[in-house]
Amino acid sequence: MGRIKEIAEATDAELDEYLAEQGWADNPFAGEAGLDEYVLPSEEDIADIAAAIRSYTGPVLVHSHYSGVGKTTLLRVLLAEYADEYQTVHVGEHNVTPYELASIVADEIGVGKSSSTKLTEQKIRDADLEEPVLLGIDEFGLNDPDTLHVIQFLNDLEDVKVILTGMTSQWEAIGQLGSEGRAFQRRVSYQLQLSPLDRHQTAELVQRRQATALGLDHDEYAGVDVAPFTEAALDEIYERAQGVPAVITAACAELVGLAAYRYANGLGAEIDTDLVDAVEFADPLVEGKEIAE
Repeated sequence: MGRIKEIAEATDAELDEYLAEQGWADNPFAGEAGLDEYVLPSEEDIADIAAAIRSYTGPVLVHSHYSGVGKTTLLRVLLAEYADEYQTVHVGEHNVTPYELASIVADEIGVGKSSSTKLTEQKIRDADLEEPVLLGIDEFGLNDPDTLHVIQFLNDLEDVKVILTGMTSQWEAIGQLGSEGRAFQRRVSYQLQLSPLDRHQTAELVQRRQATALGLDHDEYAGVDVAPFTEAALDEIYERAQGVPAVITAACAELVGLAAYRYANGLGAEIDTDLVDAVEFADPLVEGKEIAE
């Protein structure tokens, strides 16, 4: 066996030993968060979004200056929550062209795309929908201003409601397209500028992720201790990540690996501020950069 493979296997063995010590099935912070692991914004914000969907007069917008703050996950949560009332359609491709957007929707509602945007729109308009559509367009872009026309077309259909997510810079840039862009902005009926987590929500994120690794039901997360993280370590993680969930989970995933190495060398299982100081944190304010949500 080569030296690299030997090192890799030794590292895996250390991690497995540490996970077993914590009672975790796997590293709680590795991989994409499940919907039940997502820390919701305030109850007031969720109530306002629900009211805007219920009494729909125009698109609902979720935006933020921060990438990785949870816009995409919130959209997935909303679509999952409303799946029993609507046919939900998720457009996850970034910066789709007008034709791509119309085609995705046409395929999802079962009418199929045509040879052009206009013809595809006509097929969507003529569709006999069995249930209303809740359309989530994730990370809308401005690579083609005509995409806005397709969103407006979909929004104007009687049985279609639209939720958009994107960066605040993208939203503000729409207004720079002239009267059409400003008209589109005015048609948005409700917008939520998503903020990073507070310190309490940071602890909730850690508890929810650990509850999954412990095999607990998600409504039991509040009974999960934040250990092996010390409270001081969580304070520093929160401050350095500035509450951005994607930055928090990336740092925690790395910290579990460092703690496993330290545990294997008889230095205890605790994740303290000394370990946190050894980790590089991504820049949490990342307009124009990418951090996976």
